[in-house]
Amino acid sequence: MRDLSVRKPSGWVMKRTVRKLVVVTMVAFTMSAEEVAAQAQADSPRIVESPFLTTNRILQSSLDRIFRGSALWREALEAVGKTGRHVVLVTPADPIVARIAAADREAFDSGVLGETVPLMDEDWQIDVVLVFVNLPLLTAIHDARLSVPLQFEADLDRILVHELYGHAIPYLSAGDLSGRCADPKPGERPSASCSIRRENTIRAVLGLGRRGDAGLASLTLAWGRLLDRD
Repeated sequence: MRDLSVRKPSGWVMKRTVRKLVVVTMVAFTMSAEEVAAQAQADSPRIVESPFLTTNRILQSSLDRIFRGSALWREALEAVGKTGRHVVLVTPADPIVARIAAADREAFDSGVLGETVPLMDEDWQIDVVLVFVNLPLLTAIHDARLSVPLQFEADLDRILVHELYGHAIPYLSAGDLSGRCADPKPGERPSASCSIRRENTIRAVLGLGRRGDAGLASLTLAWGRLLDRD
């Protein structure tokens, strides 16, 4: 759940290259995302013109759970939807991820559970934010600890709340880098940081617990010492 919004200046060129890849594939991606939405349960509430695009049914189910449980989340989606800006959520299984990795070797870290990358145009405006969710890693950790489905789902919801409400939505609301909502700085109390303060407002109403750390301690998967093993 690392914030990759700040890199050395040369990294912005690669981000623009990545942005072009995302924009070129967004039409097909949107059509696939709409198909996923159409196949969802009839009673699943959603905003028709959702700013969150994914072709993954597991991610879509998580988005639906959060949408049902939080009025604040629904209000944020409606506000972002009016801007015409989007979040594209991808997993390692999405073909576009391999193309992005070829264009920018630092785009994704296979050892993290989630990453948020704002993609700027030539005018340094942000109308697309890419959110990478490492479902294979999350699944492997939960399988190793013999988790029940509810534990896996709760952790996925926590990750999406952090990446989307903590990072992506502020970028899309602002439309530029002024929307950066940072993770805790060294020496800063984690719960005082922008991203975790926002995250905790949604966690509270969803019954997902309060996050007070800068790492993974608030996730179910951190119970025990599985993450400390080689």
